[in-house]
Amino acid sequence: MTNLSDKTSYDVIIIGSGMGALTVASILGQLQGKRVLILEQHYIAGGFTHTFKREKGYKWDVGIHYVGDLEDGHKFRRLFDFVTRGGVRWQKMPYIYDKFVFPDFTVEAPADLDSLRSQLIVQFPHEEKALIQYFEDVVRADAWYRKYILYKHIPSLLKPFVKPSKADTLLSTGSTKDYLDAHFSDQKLKGVLTSQWGNYGAVPGQSSFANHAMVVRHFFKGGYYPIGSSKTILQSIEPIVEQYGGAIKINHRVEEIILDGDTAVGVRGQQKKGKDFLPFEYYAPVVVSDAGAYNTYCKLLPASPRIKSRRESLSNHPNGLSHLCLYIGFKESPEKMGFKGENHWIFDGYDHDALFADLDAVTEDRMKMAFLSFPSLKDPEAKAHTGEIITFVSYDYFKKWSTERWKNRGEDYEAVKQEIAERMLNFIEGKYPGFKEMVDFYELSTPLTTEHFTLHRNGEIYGMHTTPDRLLKDWNQVKTPIKNLYLTGTDAAVLGVAGAFTGGVFASVELMGKSLGLLHYIKLEGRAEAFAKELKSKGIRTVFGG
Repeated sequence: MTNLSDKTSYDVIIIGSGMGALTVASILGQLQGKRVLILEQHYIAGGFTHTFKREKGYKWDVGIHYVGDLEDGHKFRRLFDFVTRGGVRWQKMPYIYDKFVFPDFTVEAPADLDSLRSQLIVQFPHEEKALIQYFEDVVRADAWYRKYILYKHIPSLLKPFVKPSKADTLLSTGSTKDYLDAHFSDQKLKGVLTSQWGNYGAVPGQSSFANHAMVVRHFFKGGYYPIGSSKTILQSIEPIVEQYGGAIKINHRVEEIILDGDTAVGVRGQQKKGKDFLPFEYYAPVVVSDAGAYNTYCKLLPASPRIKSRRESLSNHPNGLSHLCLYIGFKESPEKMGFKGENHWIFDGYDHDALFADLDAVTEDRMKMAFLSFPSLKDPEAKAHTGEIITFVSYDYFKKWSTERWKNRGEDYEAVKQEIAERMLNFIEGKYPGFKEMVDFYELSTPLTTEHFTLHRNGEIYGMHTTPDRLLKDWNQVKTPIKNLYLTGTDAAVLGVAGAFTGGVFASVELMGKSLGLLHYIKLEGRAEAFAKELKSKGIRTVFGG
């Protein structure tokens, strides 16, 4: 056995610094006084919660566009406030927080379930019965996942008491498209109900109904945006990590998880210092990976019989979404065009599977869908006017430049980016004339950018693809076959910031107690509730507007 006594200065090492990692570090510090070391290969920590700036004060979030479930009294709100010690303030988005824009009509999504359901029944009266059943099933499938993730993380003796029913499992793990086709006949309505598919990473034919339901229910009461941008998440958690003797180190790329037999004992990699790369090793009793399931099993661990099935499953899993994001700086406020801070999901048809099948559309000047968002209209502290246009694309189109260095991929790559950026602007201009005249600055991010900064396979924005069977995969959980090695983040739970946070919560619970994990979860909720009362007694608010 390796003698760790003189090499260990931390209780836990976490690979990556995204939402899942930050959540684990904060909870373990606050509840158990753990010294946590977070290693981030990027020169900015925070994962998809970090921001970046350009000339004239333009600033954008790279991952957060809106978050739900932050209203008073919600469990997610209490837990998030506890993890950040109330350091993140949220602005409620407008009552109409999303618009679903189709060729011949637009549906406005209000921050109220009853109003949304009533509006849809008025527009599609022949589908009234199916709509009522649909929203009931959304709640049911969302509840199934909460029960299922608890089932995966409790002792075997307790599993029979919380095992989800077969009926709920069949509903939740079938495809979204199969559910819609079985219950609805109106193609336009099916398109409306799945307009937010970009939030959960897969079109109806490729996604599980559970993933669809979790996102839909997540926004039943609207969306929220972090005041001062998402960088405030890292800014609030890093002092907590340091308070308990931990640290966040940037420019530290982990290349290997060090094993002693079948036990994880540390990590090895390279630190970028100027133009040099210096080797490093860190040891700890526990290693947690926020680098994604694929990177963890297929890149960071040596091949062994213990993880063979998971490596094969991950290698054969379908690729997830690759995207383009056009970051825009405006000459003046987009409010002058009537925008109020809501998101716009814009489609040239109602069949999302058919639209998505043509992933080369944007590269061949026949763009078919876009997500339009305005960070500066959501953030009351924004100093400059900004927007973002997102669409999806095939990674293969950019593959020939993948071996070139970031910002040094050649004139032909830059020329292609310029052409695509113009097409994206023209697509929005076609829907909202005068939009291009407002644009002062823009910069395009491609799947190669995402791949460079996240190390995700093929620049996948969300991690492993949201197929109907993803939640049932053995790698989609906190526990691994390697002793003292755990996963956190989206691949230990579900997609998105809330999903990564959930992965962090369950990883923390597992690390705090294993067989007593349920009791530790109850303890965590108790501490979060007590902290919420403390904030209230001091008159401290973390949510504004609405």
